[in-house]
Amino acid sequence: MRWSKPSLTLILGVLLTGAGVLAGCGGAGQSVWDMARGYVGATATAVDGRLLSQDRQERGALLFAFGDYGGLNTDAMQTVAVPWKLTSAALVMAQAPEDVSQASLRRILASYGFLYPMEIANWPEGAGPPPTPEAVLGVTLGVGRRSLPPIELQIGNIGCAACHAAPTYETDGRPAPERVWLGAPNPSLNLEAYTQGLYAALQLGVAQPERLMATVGQLYPDMTERERATLQSFVMPRVRERMKAIAATGQGVLPFSNGLPGATNGVAALKLQHGLLANDPDAMTRETGFTSIPHLADRAWRSALLWDGAYAPPGRERFRPMEASDLTEAHSDQLAAITAYFTVPSMGVSGAQARRHVPDVKTAWAFLQTVRPQPFPGRIDQARAAAGREIFQRACASCHGTYAETAEGPRLVRFPNWAGDVGTDRTRAEAITEDLAARVNASPLRASISAAHTGVYAAPPLTGLWQSAPYLHNGSVPSLAALLGLEERPVRFRVGGHAMDMQRVGVAYPEGYRPYAQPAWVDTRQSGLNGRGHEAPFAGLSREERLALLEYLKRL
Repeated sequence: MRWSKPSLTLILGVLLTGAGVLAGCGGAGQSVWDMARGYVGATATAVDGRLLSQDRQERGALLFAFGDYGGLNTDAMQTVAVPWKLTSAALVMAQAPEDVSQASLRRILASYGFLYPMEIANWPEGAGPPPTPEAVLGVTLGVGRRSLPPIELQIGNIGCAACHAAPTYETDGRPAPERVWLGAPNPSLNLEAYTQGLYAALQLGVAQPERLMATVGQLYPDMTERERATLQSFVMPRVRERMKAIAATGQGVLPFSNGLPGATNGVAALKLQHGLLANDPDAMTRETGFTSIPHLADRAWRSALLWDGAYAPPGRERFRPMEASDLTEAHSDQLAAITAYFTVPSMGVSGAQARRHVPDVKTAWAFLQTVRPQPFPGRIDQARAAAGREIFQRACASCHGTYAETAEGPRLVRFPNWAGDVGTDRTRAEAITEDLAARVNASPLRASISAAHTGVYAAPPLTGLWQSAPYLHNGSVPSLAALLGLEERPVRFRVGGHAMDMQRVGVAYPEGYRPYAQPAWVDTRQSGLNGRGHEAPFAGLSREERLALLEYLKRL
């Protein structure tokens, strides 16, 4: 789930629902219509039985990290979800044919920025140990079954933690991807590369079906005969048909780019789900409203969600100042209901399914509201930071909120929910059109969301800022030093699998460093990635004042 900016990951359209192909007896809870149309659904195996815990924060953490929110079914497979054993085997067959193993699969997925942690550093204290990811963190898996005909299929989909879990960092800025921090933005997740890699792998797989099925058997030696037959008789023919249909369009697997490591294209994904990009040859060049994945700490202070504040609770002022007394359970529930709609573009969930899972999202918010950033692991010049606090109050607080000093460090105590134009790239601000807003307002969650084209950007809380490089809404500035004007903002820079420069606070590739994921280049001359803007707040500050502000920002 993308809590602030969803993004579609895959559109291979493995259609298992047509013409009564899977018609027959369905599982518990299925309607007659679902059975008649051949629906197959599953629930995430990782949380099965564990949600009985009486601790709401533990249940919330489980759902946030491992929940499926209704995204494991054949409806979602028309756009985002995949037949996991087949697609993962295709990746291994294409990229590691000499070593068909789960270790190879994890290495491949890690190259796209997915994480396979041994530890979740901020798992709720006192809760039982978290599940070990079946594949990688952020890919949810569940097995769907039908009895007539005998169908069994492991379905995979993207979950919240794909975007919103990050490596922890050591004192020297080196990442520890085996130890993750939930709620922090994944700076390396490259959904565009993942989509293209999976498409290329399936092209090879459908051209060599016997080899692909043999690879499935090697990778999953415990696979049942029932699932093997399902893949061979039902899934493979539809994958082949869909691949031909995609090739016939001449546009590639998606009509838009999913972005870069750490950035997504959720608005384009939402337009696709609402049929607004069909037969649109200009979509690839026009739909470039890329957005950097945000940190989720202190998101409850927002009065409207998304980078432009496009989603707000109905009947409430869209951009209104918030005090601590406004952080009520009712406000949290309103934001949770809006968040449930993010599963539509990110997981391919229907609006009706998203509405049914609002209670799960509310539970996940119980955990989300406890999320704090990893404490800054590097050195902080405390004298400069103290001076920087006063500069922040003068230059930044009117947009980004007031932080009070506490025993645990700075804590947000007032947030203005300011929105406006600070001279940054306008592409994303214009991406949500009146037509798209109208589609959202007519959805099954219309009672919970008031969508609008705002044409502005909403200033976010800066809690967890040091964990959020690169900066600006589109991830176009690699460090806080560059953002503050202590150095030039580069035209091009690499991102993905990077370390952190603890002094400059930003993306770094030290000499001899080996990235844990495949880096990519950010070119700020490309549409949607302009790195200018937000210079005015620092224009009147001396170099020493900017250095002091940088030290304070490390503490947030």
